[in-house]
Amino acid sequence: MHILHGLFGAPEQVAAKHTLRFEAHKLMASWLRAGEAMMRRLLLIEAAAHAKPNTRPLLRPSRKRVRKLVCFTAEKPEEWRVSFRCFRAPMLRQAQHDAEGGAAGSVSVSLSLSKAKRSGRLSREERWCSDRWPKPRFRSAWPLAERYEALLRVFNNPDAYARRLARRLHATPHRLRELMRAPPEAEHRVDQFSELTAAATSSAALFNSS
Repeated sequence: MHILHGLFGAPEQVAAKHTLRFEAHKLMASWLRAGEAMMRRLLLIEAAAHAKPNTRPLLRPSRKRVRKLVCFTAEKPEEWRVSFRCFRAPMLRQAQHDAEGGAAGSVSVSLSLSKAKRSGRLSREERWCSDRWPKPRFRSAWPLAERYEALLRVFNNPDAYARRLARRLHATPHRLRELMRAPPEAEHRVDQFSELTAAATSSAALFNSS
């Protein structure tokens, strides 16, 4: 958490920028993924300390989300509506599946674009300028700021999140594998990440046996 703050500042500082260059957005997203993987493992270890409920675990039925227009200001992160996701949302799982299946299509699209570029639709000067000085790409800073704020809230008050995670895992222990996902760079960016993973795997055995 100190490294995140040292590199990118506080969540409200990130949100105040509104947009980030593509390279900066990609760098911060990779660090957030490593921090979220670390926090999921810590929460799993904490969740194992909570006893199994005596009542039969019941899952809330899925409800259709009603979209509402909500306005947030960068200088008041405590008013943001954020949530720390331990599991992937169904739409994200489907999107990942579609992306894996559509990889060949994206390659063909890029080839067709490059073919159109060589076909002479652009002048030689325009092609040279686009290759030499590509237009900068920008991404919204708000989604990263919200994920950063959610990570910070879990860090400051982990017990409530661990208790809720324990109830969820006792009800759906098959989602433990999904909980243990981590990006490749987490091994190098989080101190003793392999030991943390081993401790979380040991804690996960409690939910598998129940």
